[in-house]
Amino acid sequence: MLSNMPGRFMGCMLATLLLALTVAGCATLPPTQPARDVRDIAGKWTGIVHRGDGQKLPATLTIQDDGTWEHLIPALSNPGPRFVGSMTVVDGKHRFKSDTTGNTGTFTLHAGEGQRIMILQTDGSPGYGEYRPAP
Repeated sequence: MLSNMPGRFMGCMLATLLLALTVAGCATLPPTQPARDVRDIAGKWTGIVHRGDGQKLPATLTIQDDGTWEHLIPALSNPGPRFVGSMTVVDGKHRFKSDTTGNTGTFTLHAGEGQRIMILQTDGSPGYGEYRPAP
């Protein structure tokens, strides 16, 4: 039994290392970019809304140069599927307010290594949206 311990130990270590690398690789976002101007994130974005109840809904987010935005989530109704609002830069963050629901939150841009990923987080909500520039 003791003669097999080094093999078991190495196998366990290898499995642990592979698991750690897999988790780290999936969860890694490019660095957060500070907000300087609403035009930093203007354009059309497509992605997924991850609701607090586990649902994942396709969505489109269009942000104008003046900070106004439209968020379309076709699977929602009452409110929705269309949400509109505006945003501004506050303390280095893109802060938004929905005219449709009154909710507030933050758009956070992550960019680097050829990627641009934006996370939408509504204040007080466990859900979030993850978006990439539309093709």
